[in-house]
Amino acid sequence: MLNRFLGIATVVAGIAVVLPAFAGDIAVKDAWAKESIGRAPNGAVFFTIENNGEADRIIGVTSELADRTELHTHIKKDNVMKMRRVEGGIDIPDHGSVAFKPGSYHVMFLDLHQPLGVGQHIKLTLQLEKAGNVPVDATVLSLSDAAKMDHAPMIRQMQGMGGNKGSGMGGQMQMQGNGNQTGDCAGQMQMQGTGAQTGDCVRQMQKQP
Repeated sequence: MLNRFLGIATVVAGIAVVLPAFAGDIAVKDAWAKESIGRAPNGAVFFTIENNGEADRIIGVTSELADRTELHTHIKKDNVMKMRRVEGGIDIPDHGSVAFKPGSYHVMFLDLHQPLGVGQHIKLTLQLEKAGNVPVDATVLSLSDAAKMDHAPMIRQMQGMGGNKGSGMGGQMQMQGNGNQTGDCAGQMQMQGTGAQTGDCVRQMQKQP
């Protein structure tokens, strides 16, 4: 577990080399994306957006990397997490922050013009209702480094629970199937009673008795 924490810290430190983007009271930090797998046509960007002023709202996003660039999130329906386009924008509270992370808000690239390569810096622009355009420079991570970022929120929750892995994450987590499945879309993981979903696609993890 200690090695995992150190690995996550190293990845975050590498991302931090890219200076945060600012537009007035808005700052975007720790922006990253996952490298493309083969000819996968889509990609996603994650980051934290901080607001040191009055409440604002992200109303759009643009880039030249794909045919379409959209704001997306995940919703739970029938105990399965599904990705949906965000309609109406994303609110950023005054003197608060919003995390764009796997299983939650993210910027989605649809029909990429070129695959995303490890170490590449990609650019996009967030459109805010009050602050205007905010440029974002994201670092493309390898699959292994991206996996560490995927699990960072859950690891922080586990630290706060004193090591209790079975509770405190929005409810009991029931694993059905083989817990050894790994990879982006090696399977589908269904988490019942918790919002702690990881990865870019829906997975179901089945464990046989």
